[in-house]
Order: sequence, then C-alpha cells, then structure tokens
Amino acid sequence: MRKRPTKWAAALSAAVLVVCLTAGFARARGPVLEVGAYLLPPLAELDESGVLRGRSVDGIARVLAAMGYEPRFTVLPFKRCLAGMREGSLALMLPCVSTDERRVYMRFSEPVDYMHTVLWKRGTAPADCWQTLDDLKGLRIGTIQGYYYGPKWQEALAAGTFVVESAMGRDPNRGNFLMLIEDRIDMFVCDRRIGEYLKKENSPRFDDVHACPGEVGERIPLCVPVSLRYFREHDLSPETFLARFNGLLAGFAAP
Repeated sequence: MRKRPTKWAAALSAAVLVVCLTAGFARARGPVLEVGAYLLPPLAELDESGVLRGRSVDGIARVLAAMGYEPRFTVLPFKRCLAGMREGSLALMLPCVSTDERRVYMRFSEPVDYMHTVLWKRGTAPADCWQTLDDLKGLRIGTIQGYYYGPKWQEALAAGTFVVESAMGRDPNRGNFLMLIEDRIDMFVCDRRIGEYLKKENSPRFDDVHACPGEVGERIPLCVPVSLRYFREHDLSPETFLARFNGLLAGFAAP
C-alpha cells in the first residue's frame, strides 16, 4: 500500500497556493500574524544566507497565505516560543506537542506531522541500548528543555530512574550530539529523522553516534498552536481560525 503523505507534505505539493515568506518568496497581502519559530532541522533551519527554511516553516506559510494572512517569523528558543504564546506576543508557533499544561493558554490544530522519538548513543553495540526505561537507571540522558516525551517517560523521570541534562539554545538537538561526543551525557532523545539529518550534515564528526531500536513511547503528533491571549486581545476567534486551518489541511491531504 502506498504510504499516505503527511498533511504538511500535501500542503507543500499544492502548487496553487501563494508562498509568503519574505525572502525568496512573493509576499502575501493580508493581516500579519506573529509566528514563533524554533530551530528543528530539517523541519525548521536557517540556510547559508540566514533565511528560515524547512517543511514546517514552508507548510505553515502556505496554509496561512491561503487563509489571507502573512506570517512574520521570529526565531526563538523553544521555551521562548512557549512564553510568547502564553504572554500573547505571538499568534502562533511552529508545530509542537499538545499537553494539558499548554492547552491552558493555547489551542491546537489537527496533527500536521509526527515525531518518532528514539534514544541515541555512541557506538553500535546493541548491549548498550535499552528495552525498558529501567535499563536507563543511573544514566545521564540528554533532552530538550520544555519537550514532552510521554507519560511513562515523565513517571520514570519523577521516580529518579535517570538524570536529565536539558539542552537549550537555538539548536538543542545538535547540542545533545555535542554533549554526547564530549562524554557529558550517556544517551540523548531525538526524533529519528532529525538525528539522521544532523549526522549527515555534521559528518564525520557525528559518525559514531547511532540510534537505538525502539521508540520512546508512541509516535507523538505535532500540531500548530494558536495563542488564546493573542487572539482574545485582537478580537479573533481561535475556534473559527482553527476550523479554517484544519479544513485547508484536510483538503490538501485528500487524494
């Protein structure tokens, strides 16, 4: 059976839409929406010219253009994006995981993509990998501050099964690779395709870093969030906005 494309991939293939990124694209005419962008190569990254690119960036720009909006992207660390959504300085941010805590101040679209999170380590020896979270007892695990890896992970973390070292900054996944090869952590958590991309982009420096089999929890849906405070202060309905947004996504994904 042919694999069904993600809604982002379908959106990117819709040639009838106007692309509205200001560098390299035609500018859309319409109300400007402030969008927080955290770097997550290859979904969102700065190219050699310093222009923000990637599937998440291009996808949200095209959907908003079809809705009559112009996105203005601001590159921020992930936690700063969340703070901007909470404070109402941002209207949207790039896709992230929906949690109970975040739903207090944000509303989310239907899933536009999925994360397949795995543990990464140095060397290829299978004995160094894991089968249950108890196998990580006493290890230093690299994560990204503010990320959510599922309820079982949170329970193990609360029980003190392992120690977490949270990477911050503009490119925390790359930061975890660096901490691993510098022996500052024992393993780290990263989406499989993002890790493979970073390995390729940083070869041969990261060649000895490998993904373990098995995912950390189930696949995690990524959804586009809108800020309740921003929409309230600008007299906009988040429900109406997301209904239009989701309708476009469904149309792009239809065969």
